[in-house]
Amino acid sequence: MKRVWLDILTPKQFWYFRSVAGFLRDRGVELFVTSRSYEQVLPLLDNFGYCKVVVVGEFGGAGLRGKLLKSVERTAELLKVVGDFDCAVSSGSPEAARIAYGVGVPHILASDTPHSPVNKLTAPLSSSVLTPWVINKREWTVHGVPPSKITHYRGLDPAAWLKNFTPEISVPRGMGLEPGGYVLVRSPEYKASYLRGSGWGLDDFYRFVVKLSEKMGRYRVVLLARYGDEAMVFEDVKRENLTVVERPVTGLSLLYYSAMFVGGGGTMTQEAALMGVPTVSIYPGRLPTVLRYLAEKKLVKHLKSRENLVDRVMGIADRLDRIRDFTVSRARRLLDRMENPAQRVAEAVLKTIA
Repeated sequence: MKRVWLDILTPKQFWYFRSVAGFLRDRGVELFVTSRSYEQVLPLLDNFGYCKVVVVGEFGGAGLRGKLLKSVERTAELLKVVGDFDCAVSSGSPEAARIAYGVGVPHILASDTPHSPVNKLTAPLSSSVLTPWVINKREWTVHGVPPSKITHYRGLDPAAWLKNFTPEISVPRGMGLEPGGYVLVRSPEYKASYLRGSGWGLDDFYRFVVKLSEKMGRYRVVLLARYGDEAMVFEDVKRENLTVVERPVTGLSLLYYSAMFVGGGGTMTQEAALMGVPTVSIYPGRLPTVLRYLAEKKLVKHLKSRENLVDRVMGIADRLDRIRDFTVSRARRLLDRMENPAQRVAEAVLKTIA
């Protein structure tokens, strides 16, 4: 039996590779799945379903030296526990790519973030790169990947788990939230290396959220915190119109029933847009390609500048009743036409190990 190693580093990768694992198990592939000690991922791992996820190493924090140290340590630890495998798959794991290359086994990189700095380490070592069709091959060839090794799939990554998603209204109601009565907010990934120097610090985000909650009025503001220290910053904030979700939760149903989503990252912004939720991106700087595509489709509104940001968000909130019918209809048509990226990744794995 062929053995495939999947390395999961983020919540997005959990959902993505959980879908990939289903296709591989159906074809009789043995799975070995690893992750790391990371507060955003650990609560999800017991729900992987296809096998036990082995936790090796930990997140290196916001600093570059800490990230490097934990990556070096994790590489050594993984080498002891992974054993023999026929193919490794990751969405940008330097450790998985390095180990696979070192032992002469193919590594498949499935990623929609060519702008991430980890690709300088992972892409050149990969036997193939799978990426959404909206991303030009040039965004990958700059990392040393020959065009012949790049395969496009006609779907955005969240389609892998959204196509079979059924929202549960009990999720927001169980948190005391009225469906359609709240605006969900997610911070920029302020600990990520690719946003260093972006100007969006935690203090800036704090001021934005507090001011938004003071002005929103009709809608409750719900902050889905990324990290414990982010939740602690808001701990002493007493606002009748602000709810801070401190514990990591599976956010899809919470997102689906929100009146609007305001996001500083990538994956939840894609999820919201593809579910038809009116979506505002406060991503620092130039949008990644996949978000630019959704902006072109009028499913994401990018507010790049922080000047008068709250007032501009409020202007969109005042028009939600007119916006929602359009976004739901367009998002449904777009998602229906997309391939399942997880199936395409699984097919690439099966071809590699055949």
